[in-house]
Amino acid sequence: MLTLRNLRRTALVLAVTGATGVMGAALAASSGSSLATVSRGTHLVSGDAVSGALSLSHPIHVTVAMKLRNPDQLRAYNAKPHRPMSSSQLSANHLPTSAQAQAVANFLKNAGFNNVSISRNRMLVSADGNAAVAARAFNTSLSQVRTHDGRVSFANTTDVRIPASLRDGVQAVLGLQEVHQAHIHAVPAQLVGTNAVTGHNPLDFPIIYGASGLNPATDMNVAVWGWGSMAPTLSDLTRYENDNGLSHTSTHVVCSLANGSVIINDPTCQTSDQGSIEWDLDSQDIVAMTGGVNSLSFYAAPSGNNGQITTSLNVIVDPPNGIPLASVINASFGECERFEDSGQGGDGSAQADDALFQIGQAQGQTFSVSTGDAGYNNCGDKPAKDSASYPASSPYVIAVAGTTLNTTGTSYGSETVWRSSGGSPSSFESAPSWQTPKQRGTYKGSRGPDVAFDGDPNSGAIIYVSAYGGYVQVGGTSLSAPLFAGTWARLISNGAADPMTPAGQQLYAAPYGNFHDVKQGNNGGFRALPGWDWASGRGSMNVGTF
Repeated sequence: MLTLRNLRRTALVLAVTGATGVMGAALAASSGSSLATVSRGTHLVSGDAVSGALSLSHPIHVTVAMKLRNPDQLRAYNAKPHRPMSSSQLSANHLPTSAQAQAVANFLKNAGFNNVSISRNRMLVSADGNAAVAARAFNTSLSQVRTHDGRVSFANTTDVRIPASLRDGVQAVLGLQEVHQAHIHAVPAQLVGTNAVTGHNPLDFPIIYGASGLNPATDMNVAVWGWGSMAPTLSDLTRYENDNGLSHTSTHVVCSLANGSVIINDPTCQTSDQGSIEWDLDSQDIVAMTGGVNSLSFYAAPSGNNGQITTSLNVIVDPPNGIPLASVINASFGECERFEDSGQGGDGSAQADDALFQIGQAQGQTFSVSTGDAGYNNCGDKPAKDSASYPASSPYVIAVAGTTLNTTGTSYGSETVWRSSGGSPSSFESAPSWQTPKQRGTYKGSRGPDVAFDGDPNSGAIIYVSAYGGYVQVGGTSLSAPLFAGTWARLISNGAADPMTPAGQQLYAAPYGNFHDVKQGNNGGFRALPGWDWASGRGSMNVGTF
């Protein structure tokens, strides 16, 4: 029913749209350029409500993500064993040209943005402005939004458009919405386990999954990708190592700040802690599962906002001088993929990140990503079953689902699908060629999970978290992903996996006996089946057999 309040709100949105549309059209006319659509107006979900026009003075930091050149050639290169592609090779054949990046920078400057900068690899062009400048530059309207989770945020409510002359080089314009954000997947236990389903010191996991007979991965550089201050996590890791008689891990913290700059000498990242339980879980389990690493780098964005996550990812694939290139990177976070896919009302951050993941693949980097903790329906739009979490749904990462682990002490017993584990077909990403033959059913050919590890909080990891006052038991697919990350680093270090062949290709070529086939349980939409399934992929890894 159209109430007076709704009528006023509609009129306000239309007025803002009309005003900014005129300004954007005027800018396009003055530059002699027609406009091209980059992404649609932000899709709001139930509970999100436009609460008025965004103040024209509201600060806006935009990140323009550029397209790869010759992307088909790069995908073909990455899809088979290859040598690491050098920075010069990437620059010559696949990264945007200097002219393409500079054209975008000039556009932003002429539009009234300041602090315009081009990333070293030219994949991102960022700038600072305000809502008035951004609305005019991108011919869009910006509105204040009260989100379903109680935040006061903003979003573009109409299409984002740029001069058509730039469209061939531009993948996405990020920073025009902060309604949809990534969230962590760590879940504290409720302590209702049994003798077989119980918590574990992270040092138990390499024994349970058969990795303890391998040499430690002390030659490997591994990374944790997240956001916020990493200072509590560093001190918690030291406490865990001291309590368990472990050598101290060499660490780095690389902070991407809200203005797009990068610092490496302040582990607080000039912000307050935003969920150290997550990064504690990642780091303590990676150190335990690997048996020790050469270095552990923490890449921290200012928050889970899509544009900031993309900026941080770009630093992972092109790290600052003095920071080692990580071979294995863990990401225990995600969001409904529809909010990132430009084809479904998302901001295009999925397409931007997919390009960066491909750069990482060319350099020999493997990303381990948790599938989420909302069961099969990460988007909350039942009854749709193609409802995956991104970046787990990217075909350029390893998607790790969660199980309930049954053990006798440190002896492996069995696993069932953890009820809350993410695991579903992607609504827009296609399965890589090595996954499709294993699939079955209606969604065959869509991207799905690859492997699974312990994720049930009741069979989870007992880690040290100072924010919680000591040791706590934690699970979620935020546990599953670092267990795979540590496993893969250890396999590479022992010569049982090749860093320059896609990890997924190797996992799907491995014999059936290299996995614990998860045949029981479901995640609310998909049930476990013999062989590959939508809930657990190929199952968990019997690491010693590799």
